[in-house]
Amino acid sequence: MYDTLTLANSSKPKVMSLEGRIGRVRLLAWSLVLFAATIGGIFLVALLSSSMSLDLGGLMMIGLLSARILSMLFIVQRLHDLNWSGWFCWLSILPWVGNFFILVLVLMPGTRGSNRFGAPPAPNNNAVVILAWLWLVLVAGLAYVTVTRPGI
Repeated sequence: MYDTLTLANSSKPKVMSLEGRIGRVRLLAWSLVLFAATIGGIFLVALLSSSMSLDLGGLMMIGLLSARILSMLFIVQRLHDLNWSGWFCWLSILPWVGNFFILVLVLMPGTRGSNRFGAPPAPNNNAVVILAWLWLVLVAGLAYVTVTRPGI
């Protein structure tokens, strides 16, 4: 599928970095993992809070802030793949504009070859592709439920 020249000229993705590039599929896959971890953390904190009769809202806010910062790192790397400045990541937090911006990041193809932010991202493995498709299936399922069963 990929020749050795393509593999040699690509950069290995770094999850917790502002440097490097990631493609659309990797953005979706990493976002799904982050989303699942965030939801799991929220349920865990809610369970602990209710069982111990404690207010753990501060802990939940720290977790949500950490997830948001990590998602911004993903967005910066995706912007680098488009050869755009990472500062555009702040558009993702604006109401309405952020939704459209994320859609643009998912739909636009990255720069072919090297750009000012480095070598092209490494090819996706099967796990990344499966996670990206699961994210799309989840979004489509939620859209279907929202349209067919309003008020739930």
